[in-house]
Amino acid sequence: MDIAPPARRPAPSDLTRLTAADGIRALRAGRLRSEAWVEACLERIAARDDTVRAWVHVAADAALARARAVDRDGPQALFDGVPLGLKDTIDTADMPTEWGEPEIFPGRQPVQDAPVVAMARRLGFAILGKNTVSRHAIMLPGPCRNPHDPTRSPAASSAGSGAAVADFMTPISIGTQTAGSILRPASFSGAVGFKPTLDAIPYVGIRTYSRPLDVIGPLTRSVEDAMLFMRGFTGDPRFDVEAAMPGRLRIGVWRPAALAGAEPFMQDFFERQLRRLANAGFAVAPLDMPAGFERIGAEQDVIMAYDLAREYDAIRRNHPEKCDQALLDYLALGDTYSAADYAAALDAADQCRRLFLDAARDVDLLVMPATLGEATPVADTGSSVFIRIWSLLHNPSLSLPVERGPNNLPVALQLVGFRGEDARFLQAARRVEAVLGNRAGEV
Repeated sequence: MDIAPPARRPAPSDLTRLTAADGIRALRAGRLRSEAWVEACLERIAARDDTVRAWVHVAADAALARARAVDRDGPQALFDGVPLGLKDTIDTADMPTEWGEPEIFPGRQPVQDAPVVAMARRLGFAILGKNTVSRHAIMLPGPCRNPHDPTRSPAASSAGSGAAVADFMTPISIGTQTAGSILRPASFSGAVGFKPTLDAIPYVGIRTYSRPLDVIGPLTRSVEDAMLFMRGFTGDPRFDVEAAMPGRLRIGVWRPAALAGAEPFMQDFFERQLRRLANAGFAVAPLDMPAGFERIGAEQDVIMAYDLAREYDAIRRNHPEKCDQALLDYLALGDTYSAADYAAALDAADQCRRLFLDAARDVDLLVMPATLGEATPVADTGSSVFIRIWSLLHNPSLSLPVERGPNNLPVALQLVGFRGEDARFLQAARRVEAVLGNRAGEV
């Protein structure tokens, strides 16, 4: 029997369609009240979250109080009155932070904000609440659903952050990534996900997975918003959305061996985007990547599994009955790696960082697919094979949703820059977005 396609989700209101940058401009021009914007987001959450399940805590009263204060006093800080979501692995003094483990840490209440939350408050955000995290806050399915089709996965572990932004519940959410947990949720749900260089924003007061890999970054609906976010949270004036975008870019192309395992339509999608970029006048050329790059993803998994086995050891020891078998198996894998294995993986990453600078010296950015295909069925959170290497190598990377796949689900192109050159990279990404488009705002 044929299965009917999912019903088209309700269209968002004009206010919930606003990107952060558009909303800021409207607030400062007196065309928008923050209270109306926050109320619209809360109404969208109320209407949609039974289906999407992107929120574990909604702080409606606090968000509205912040919005009313902005309307009363006028916007002053960069993000005054802008709605914001927070991944529920990030400590908040006024809301529970259960780390994706409600059975193990029910009602866990931090005594202080993580520094990134304290900064968000200083920047003026109206914090809407905490976004759903995948099971055990790792690559296991959780309660969140893809906003385009609830039978499909929103990926992991920043699943709720990607789904909330893509479903117009908030213009920005703060997520984290250790392997693919910003870019893959953004790709599956149809948002812009940006992973900065390691330690561009201090990773403190947040559930730890792996110190050499853990990164904070935004999920938004535009590259401009990612730039604004980085301007606010780093104070670096080079993240300047008013600056002229670069003209003719030099784009490097990497077709890793794993590309052969991508869905055929995804391979066609990738080649089509390359032609579009070349037709726009960009210099598009393959990169001769060193052989070690085909193996570096495995080194990332050694580091993550080794660290996770130690970070989660108390949970495994004290709450084995509350741990999924898949988690226990992964922790057991981490136990098989020695300190020497771990050190060798770190050495391999160092070597690849040096080799990348030589291989990519003549380009402005690198492009490759973000995922193997559209969002997977909900029981599978998908693969980060194209993403995790850049978590290990610390290169800034971004997923840009530029098309829909055969099931009308978002598919994204991944852009990769150079370590420490995040501002330059995002300016180049804005130029790519101007050519290829960005379908994050489509229903």
